[in-house]
This record gives sequence, structure tokens and C-alpha cells, in this order.
Amino acid sequence: AEEISLEDQVSERAVLAFYEALAAGDAGKLQQLLAPDLEWWFHGPPTFQHLMRFLSGKGSLGSFTFSPQSVASLGPVVIAEGRSFSTFWVHAWTVRDGVITQLREYFNTSVTVTRFSEANPSADSSLSGRPASLSKSASLSNPVRSSLSNSSTAVLNCSPVWESSLPGAGGRSVPGLVLAI
Repeated sequence: AEEISLEDQVSERAVLAFYEALAAGDAGKLQQLLAPDLEWWFHGPPTFQHLMRFLSGKGSLGSFTFSPQSVASLGPVVIAEGRSFSTFWVHAWTVRDGVITQLREYFNTSVTVTRFSEANPSADSSLSGRPASLSKSASLSNPVRSSLSNSSTAVLNCSPVWESSLPGAGGRSVPGLVLAI
């Protein structure tokens, strides 16, 4: 069994505490968990900005719920996904020292999270050590060339580390995007 780092544990606990406080309507706890200068990105129709309306005091969640069906920690980034009625959502949280500093929200979108690393031509491209949610076809590293200066070029791998599962999608087609961390 793969051991979870302390950073992953702290980050995941902060995000799970956020969802618990949200469900309980505990504004004080939510305020403790969120940085005052929270950076927020939203991808989806404006009508799905439930969380932003609620946290900014401009509305309620109504019957919409944020109850994650899966959570994955990738260092300071925690990915959570869930469904409320027929709407699928993915949240990518950045956590620093137990405080949430960034939220990226995606609605009815398939998300693949990748991580850039230096290319290693002798590295095995198998799925070992990667989350089970990745398919075999997504396991191949995509080399990317990056100029670091006028005199040198580095080759980077862009390897998928997490992929949304869209629980209960029932063959429904949704747009996809890649989030690099």
C-alpha cells in the first residue's frame, strides 16, 4: 500500500472539513478554512455558480449539494468530484498550511490532471504508482520541449496523474480539459 505524505493528509483534511462545514452551514469554520484572498476560477455556465453565490452571501445552495464521491490528494492540490442531480462537478483545491488558497471549479466537464516533470528516456511508462482512475491509453507521457534560456532546451514529460470518472454519466458526452499542476 502506498503511504500518504503528511502534506497530502493535511491538504485532504482541510478540503473534507470544508465540505463538512458547507453541509452544516458553519460559516465560521468555512471562514477559517478559506484564505481571505482566495483565488477562484470557474468553468461552466453562470447558473452553476452555486458555491460562489453562497459563500459571497448572494444566495443559497438551494437543493444543490456538494458531497464529494471521490477525493485525491496530489501534494498541495486536492481534487474532489461529485454529482448533484444530473450535474457533474470537479473541484481542484490548492491548500497551504491547512488553509485553502485556490479553488478551480468545473461543471459538466471531464478533467484530466497532469504533472510536468523532467523527461527520463529510460523511465517505464507503465501505470505503476498512478491512481486507478487512469486508463491505459492515458498512461503515455507526452514529451514537451521548453526553452529555459537561449542556449539550452529541456524536455519535459506531461504525465496524467488523475482523471475524472464522471459517476453516472450514462454515456453522456461532455467537454474535456487538461489541468497542469
